[in-house]
Parts: sequence; structure tokens; C-alpha cells
Amino acid sequence: MTALNAITLENPKVVYAALTKILAVAEKGSVIIKDHAVNILIRLCSLKQYADNAFLLLIEQLSGSLTNQLPMYAEKAMPIVSDRNKKLFIKTRTSRLDDIEKETKRKRVEKVIRKLGGSW
Repeated sequence: MTALNAITLENPKVVYAALTKILAVAEKGSVIIKDHAVNILIRLCSLKQYADNAFLLLIEQLSGSLTNQLPMYAEKAMPIVSDRNKKLFIKTRTSRLDDIEKETKRKRVEKVIRKLGGSW
């Protein structure tokens, strides 16, 4: 998964074609594997031809991710959030705030939401 993450921007067509398998492996894998899968999706979101589908897949991953990983994922995804998908991103992050038990992690997600112009 590390290698796939590393080559995503160099060979996005191959990585995008393997997304179904990548996400299936990530679903059953360790936290590190899931982190790389999310990073792959974020990188694909930065490419116009893959952005829409990759963003929806990213939202699915963020919706089901461990609460411990939510702040990091939200922070890493900020650069690919656009006016077009901002509302969905903020809604997804806001819906998970109550799941975050640790105050410091919750504040990190709240900060991302604020920076994107959302409120809770």
C-alpha cells in the first residue's frame, strides 16, 4: 500500500483502476494500510479526471474511519476540498464530531471545519 501511495501521482491511471481492490484490502487491513488508502484517494482527488469519484470514495472512507484517525484525515484532505464539494465534506466531518471522545482530536476537526467556512 505504501508503494501504491507513492506512485499515485506518477501513474494515477493504474492506481485508479485498482481502487476497488485497494479499498477492499484497506477495509480488512491495519491502520497504516487504511492511512495509505486514504492518502491515495486524496491524491486522486487532486487530479481533475479522478476528482469526483475519488472524493465520493474518500467521503465513504471518512464516514467509516476510526475516530482516532478523523483529525488527521480531515487535515490531510483540506487541500482537495473545493467550493463544489465543501458542503458534503463539512457535513460528513460535522456528523462525526460527537463520536470523537478525546477533546484535542475533536478540536482539530472543528478547526478544519472552521477553516472551510462551516460551523457546528
